Amino acid sequence: MPPSSDSSLSGAPVLLSAPGLSVVALVLFVLFGSQVAPALFPLQLLDPAWQLRLAGTLINTAAFPLLGLALLQIAAELGPHDPLLKSRARLCSKLAVAAALGFLLLLPLQTVAGLRTSRTVNNAQAARIQGAEAKLKALRQAVAGAASNADLNQQLQKLSGPVLGPADIAQPLPLLKAQVGAVLDQAALQITREREASKPRTPLLLLPALLRNALASLALALGFAALARRPGAPRPLLQELHGSWRRSRFGGAGRRPWSSSGFKG
Repeated sequence: MPPSSDSSLSGAPVLLSAPGLSVVALVLFVLFGSQVAPALFPLQLLDPAWQLRLAGTLINTAAFPLLGLALLQIAAELGPHDPLLKSRARLCSKLAVAAALGFLLLLPLQTVAGLRTSRTVNNAQAARIQGAEAKLKALRQAVAGAASNADLNQQLQKLSGPVLGPADIAQPLPLLKAQVGAVLDQAALQITREREASKPRTPLLLLPALLRNALASLALALGFAALARRPGAPRPLLQELHGSWRRSRFGGAGRRPWSSSGFKG
């Protein structure tokens, strides 16, 4: 008995959905690339700030390629006779192996880059404050050693200190020195406040962000491994790793032999 038209029509939407899912997967891949590309350039491979920025962008946008990969594999199953879908699914499954390994590598990379960034920020703050204190000390010495108003004005210009106007220079030297000294006292107070406000960042302050990113990287690595397949491998990468772990854990423990003592005649 030939199949009814109803049964043939019922399968049509399923077959037609395979190319549609493939297109949606491609759109998700393009969205991922458009989000990651701005974070890549300019390339600064050894800059910890660049590494953290790129790692954060990859983690925040990795759901796009992960969902796209899942949709592409579903499309390949729904359209088993489409060679283009099959080849795309195989290629993306191979690329997912690199993605899974990459997200695992993000775990130590983010930790090291975070610590280096924190140390760089602390060193920059300390150097800026020390430079300001050294300049203030030089300005005080210039004010104390100035022999005339012109000499004081010249020393202040040389050290990029307070700018004196014609009315200031016309004042008696002791009064001018007192006026400049009051300005330097205000600068010293500002430096003290900045030192108190910019206390060194301890690594413990980075712990919540590092843990959050580490868990996200691990989850994404497992997600890509579940859909990844090495060339020629019969199973996804995650199943291979799980099987290897089970063999390494239980393979050495042999079965307990049957005892024949209970079967004596």
